[in-house]
Amino acid sequence: MNEGNIDWVVAIVALLAGIAIGVLIRHFSGSQRNTSQKLKQRLAETELELKKLRESVNTHFADVTTLARNITRQSEELQARLDTDAGTMASDPALKRKRQVIAPEDSEEETNALHVPRDYADSNGTLDESYGLRQKQEGDSTDPQPPRY
Repeated sequence: MNEGNIDWVVAIVALLAGIAIGVLIRHFSGSQRNTSQKLKQRLAETELELKKLRESVNTHFADVTTLARNITRQSEELQARLDTDAGTMASDPALKRKRQVIAPEDSEEETNALHVPRDYADSNGTLDESYGLRQKQEGDSTDPQPPRY
C-alpha cells in the first residue's frame, strides 16, 4: 500500500469512529429526553388528579353544609312540635305552669349569650388608661401633663 491509500483508510476509520461516538451520544441524550417527557406526563397527571381532588373536596363541603342545615332545620321543627304537643297534651296544670316559666328564661339566656366581642375593658382593666400608674401623693407637684392622644 502506498501512502495515499493509508490516508484514505485512516480517514474512513476516523469517520466510522465519529459516527459511532455520535450514535452513542445521541442514545444517551435521547434517554434524557424520554425521561423528561415521562416526568412532564407524570406532572400533568398529578395536576389533573389534584384538580379532581379539590373539586371533590369542594363538593363534599357543600354537601356537608347542606346536610348540617337540614339537620338544624329538622331539629328546630322537632323542638317546635314537641312544645306544641306538650302544650296540648299535658293534662297536669303544674307542668303547664312550669313550661310557661321555663320558656321565657331560655329565650333570655339565648339573647344574653350572644354578644359582640370587644377590644376594651369595662373599667380598671389592663386596657384602661390609668392601669399601672400610681396615685398622686399630696406632696407631688401639680405640673400640667401633656395631653394624651
